[in-house]
Amino acid sequence: MKFAKEMAFYSAYHQEKRNVWIHVLGVPTITFTLFLVLNRLELVNVFGYTITAATVFGIVVLAYYFTLDFIFAAATTLVFGSLMFLAQYITLSLTATTAWSIFAVAQLVGWGAQFYGHFIFEKSRPALFDNLFQAVVSAPIFVIADVFFELGLRKDVQEAVRQELAAQGKLKNFSTAH
Repeated sequence: MKFAKEMAFYSAYHQEKRNVWIHVLGVPTITFTLFLVLNRLELVNVFGYTITAATVFGIVVLAYYFTLDFIFAAATTLVFGSLMFLAQYITLSLTATTAWSIFAVAQLVGWGAQFYGHFIFEKSRPALFDNLFQAVVSAPIFVIADVFFELGLRKDVQEAVRQELAAQGKLKNFSTAH
């Protein structure tokens, strides 16, 4: 299962529940503010609709997600597509200085919280240090999957990820850490 193999890399760094929930909040924050500034870069106007760097980035990333898993990709499209359109709407009312200020603060808070989660709860370095693509591009679909798993959905995929982690010798046990 392609998705389980891809997510196993990410999950090797995200097994402690508090760290996972920090990412469930931090990744959308980081992604939203990335959309906020990418919307400022207008590429072309098609039939009265402005195509921005955020639009292109969002479409390319979502297309990649659909190669991994249809259900998770569809859920990610709803959540992150909504963030993209909200960022586009908000961008129209912000000055460049305000947009960049929001970006800077939210990026610092989002990344800072995630680093905290890794070093304090996970007791390991972030995946960002080993695979920037996974950390920036793939993280949104993986946090959606984490929410599904917490809700008891897609247990077969969760088990496939767990088995992949075990096969790689990267499965951790945090049950005594709480």
